Amino acid sequence: MIYVTDTHSLVWFLTGDNNLSAKAKSVFEDTEKGNSLIIIPTIVLAELLYLCEKKKVQDKFSEIIEKLKKGMNYITYNLDVDIIIECKNLIKIREMHDKIITATAKILGATIITKDKEIKESNYVRTLW
Repeated sequence: MIYVTDTHSLVWFLTGDNNLSAKAKSVFEDTEKGNSLIIIPTIVLAELLYLCEKKKVQDKFSEIIEKLKKGMNYITYNLDVDIIIECKNLIKIREMHDKIITATAKILGATIITKDKEIKESNYVRTLW
C-alpha cells in the first residue's frame, strides 16, 4: 500500500508522541518492516526543518534526513508543476501546505496519514487516522 504522510504524523511517529493514532502508528511500523511505502512530500520536509529550527534542534533534522535516506520504504516526492496544477482544483482546502500534501496523494492514488480535519472532510483522497 502507498501512503503520503503529513508533517504532524511524521513528527509524531519520529518522536514517539502519543498524539499519533494507533492506525497511523501501525502504518509507520509496517513501513519500517518493509510492508508498505510512505511518500514524503518535500513540503513536509520543509515544515520539519522549520519546526527543528524553531525548537533549536537543527541536528535532529539532519538525523531525520539520514534515517529517511537509509530507509528503502520512505520516498520523497518533489513539488512540481503537476502538483501545483492539482492544487488549483482543491478549493475545499485553504492552507497551501495541506493542498500540496493532498495534491501529491491524489496524483499518486495514495492514502494520506493525517489528523487534519479539513483534509479529511474534503474527500479529495482517502485518509487514515
